[in-house]
Amino acid sequence: MDIMEPTMWLGTEDGCIHVYNCNDNIRIKKNKVKLQHTAAIQCIIYLDGKVFVSLANGDLIVYPRDLDGGWNTTEPVTITVGSAAASITRMLAVQGKLWCGCLCTVKVIDTTTYEIEHSFAVHNDASRPIQCMVTFGLGVWISIQNSSVVKLYHATTYEALLDLNVSPAVTKMLAAGCDDIIRQHKAACLRITSLLACKDLLWVGTSAGVILNLALPHLTSTTIKLSSVPSISGIPHGHTGHVRFLTCVEMTASQDGLGRSKYSHRSMKYKDGTSVGRRASTSTMGSNRLLVISGGDGYEDFRSANCSEAAGRDDSTNHLLLWQV
Repeated sequence: MDIMEPTMWLGTEDGCIHVYNCNDNIRIKKNKVKLQHTAAIQCIIYLDGKVFVSLANGDLIVYPRDLDGGWNTTEPVTITVGSAAASITRMLAVQGKLWCGCLCTVKVIDTTTYEIEHSFAVHNDASRPIQCMVTFGLGVWISIQNSSVVKLYHATTYEALLDLNVSPAVTKMLAAGCDDIIRQHKAACLRITSLLACKDLLWVGTSAGVILNLALPHLTSTTIKLSSVPSISGIPHGHTGHVRFLTCVEMTASQDGLGRSKYSHRSMKYKDGTSVGRRASTSTMGSNRLLVISGGDGYEDFRSANCSEAAGRDDSTNHLLLWQV
């Protein structure tokens, strides 16, 4: 494998990592590197020129570069961070450190010495592990499994700065729904399913299908308390079922002959091949804009107070929703 080419590392439940060249078509070309481990692969992250791999037995495997600039796959470093009962299920690069989520505890690891610099619990119930972790600036946002609360921590002091319950904002978005029973069920089982920090906004995906936004507060190295609680609001477009993921991609807008961007509409495909297009933004796009993408079950317009004829028809169909930011 050419050491100058970018690679994609794919981990599997049987403890194997397949390393592909990003320029290869993985459907027709076999991977050139296969790394076998003793436990299932939980997470893979690239940080400071190294690849960190968490295993289901609690170990953290580090693959550094060799002297030629390639990957040293024969002599990885093994660090025992957790255990089989408390393995690393979430990893996040924060201010040059590696934050590892083990059940309801965050362990902060120095990527040079491989020492655990700090450890703190985000919840007192070990049966509810960390669900999501995202960072922006000096803030780290964390959600717990089966919880509607998102927590904000300082990236360097580890101070807990905010606990924000999203239930009121979700309830407000569901108020226009046409079925009281469904609305009550969604509210009773509400939990945060995904987080994304992008362009000064925190995006929150929920089990109710509602997607929320809040402005990310500006933190400094000396921040110990927020001056005010950020207001959180819902987005009219969401999913009928759970929001499965939130992500963003950078794109360069291309203009047609009329000066319009080809990304000016959002499109959703149904099982029968028909599509529904909606204006995603009326503003002129500059170069290197970001596209926020949500994936989930069904599509819901939370502005509508009436049931449509198609209600329930596509609730189980996977949908992607796209926004320009």
